[in-house]
Amino acid sequence: MKRGLRRFLRRRGATDVEIENAASGRYLSLLVIDREVTPGERRYTMTGLAARGGTDMTTARAIWRAIGFPDLPDDLPAFTDADVATLRSFLATFANPWILDWSLDRALSQARVVSASLARIGDAVTDDVARSFRDARTVDLDDEQFAELLAERIDFDAIAELVGHVFRLQLRAALWRRLAGADPETPGTVSGAIGFVDLVGFTALSQELDEDEVAALVGRFGALAHDTVVGAGGRIVKTIGDEVMFVTDVPATAAWIAIRLTERSTGDELLPETRAGIASGALVSRDGDYFGPVVNLASRLTEMARPQTVLASAELAMALEGDARFKVRRIQGRRVRDIGRVDVCRIERA
Repeated sequence: MKRGLRRFLRRRGATDVEIENAASGRYLSLLVIDREVTPGERRYTMTGLAARGGTDMTTARAIWRAIGFPDLPDDLPAFTDADVATLRSFLATFANPWILDWSLDRALSQARVVSASLARIGDAVTDDVARSFRDARTVDLDDEQFAELLAERIDFDAIAELVGHVFRLQLRAALWRRLAGADPETPGTVSGAIGFVDLVGFTALSQELDEDEVAALVGRFGALAHDTVVGAGGRIVKTIGDEVMFVTDVPATAAWIAIRLTERSTGDELLPETRAGIASGALVSRDGDYFGPVVNLASRLTEMARPQTVLASAELAMALEGDARFKVRRIQGRRVRDIGRVDVCRIERA
């Protein structure tokens, strides 16, 4: 092994035993990435982390689980000085909170949401890293050669800086959306429109495709949905395989997104047809997700919609009156599962 690679790993906290084990096990490249992402010697067990962080084991374990990780053996040294510093910083927020009535339970709830979002980011970045590993094999780079290449070029700080900056931008936007003109009498409730768009016949189609083809289809739909929703001024709430859920502040924006996305998917050679359901009114907002009768109605309308059609609640359709971009067709009242009989409209481009 070249001395430069060994020095790189030692500077980032890897012991000689870890380096030798990685070399003999042919996972030096993985060790390079591991120590670039989280440098520092693993010197503290969970007990040591709790003691140095200034808390008890129950709290330390609760925080560890909240950020998405399972319990560890009591004798396993898995934590670094950076882990200790972060725990202390987290606990210090309770001494001088900038949020009123800040408690451990509320902090843990927030940590779970942040962790779930960051786990998804980690998976997305890992997809490209895994592709690099496959490419290295195709050009006959052995593990040590690839590890040396990674040590020279990998720059996790740039990714962390990007994530931190984007989070600040998103937090600023969320604060303005939630607090500017908010009604203090109805905390947790916002006025807006919710939409669902899903791929028609995805389950049957996915059984005919191999894994790469299914991944390409889902990836294409996700990219198309993101560009369409964000470009029109909406926000993606979540994607679940063949379905995307989005939210907007204005009903007309939701209608335009639903129509545009069904049109774009129809014109895409890779994608099957789509259908959409939209509704507007009071939305219960919690931990980055939305709940309540309006959300349930939009979801049910999506299930009822035929391919290439957009169904809307009567309330949302009323908000489109006078908007020359849309044509509203009222449909006879329909019985909606778990909701009852409601007035339904079909929304089209004028």
